[in-house]
Amino acid sequence: MELSKPVMAILYREEDVLKDFLSKLPISRLSESFYFEGLQRYYSKEMGEGLLKVYASLDCLIRKEYIVPFKLWAMAQERFYALEGKRKLNIDAGYVDESHLVLASSKRRGARIYMGSGVYVEMEYLYVYGSYRPLYWTYSDYRDRRVRAFFEQVREDFLKELNLARKGNPFILCRFTEEELYKEAKAW
Repeated sequence: MELSKPVMAILYREEDVLKDFLSKLPISRLSESFYFEGLQRYYSKEMGEGLLKVYASLDCLIRKEYIVPFKLWAMAQERFYALEGKRKLNIDAGYVDESHLVLASSKRRGARIYMGSGVYVEMEYLYVYGSYRPLYWTYSDYRDRRVRAFFEQVREDFLKELNLARKGNPFILCRFTEEELYKEAKAW
């Protein structure tokens, strides 16, 4: 069983919309909010000025192949919170495992691998020599040392959960449909 820790990067402008979205989720770890100038140019036409980004991990594990329904769920959440066709949240779904941060996208790009249902995945970090290392194509916000430190903490959380699961302790497995996030207790 190939398990990983589900993570999200959430771009937002309105604090109340973010709080409502997060209140429905089993959050394990949440970063501070960051302002990245580079994101303003690309997203402000749709989402408005003064955008912030927060990173989160969920209090569960997922099978790596669940990345496709996880991304489809994230896209459905973006549509749910949209107003007049304009997103109020941009949600990047992904996972952390022992060696990688992998993000899912609906957009085709050079280093992305097609997974089906209109979803591509791309490795953003590789864990080498005791820390995450960005790759040539890694987004600028993920290159920020504070963001990398956050995901290194998520990796440590994941390794502890995985170790306990391998020893026979029950763990929570999340599954996704476009409408729902399901949690179920599992044993290795």
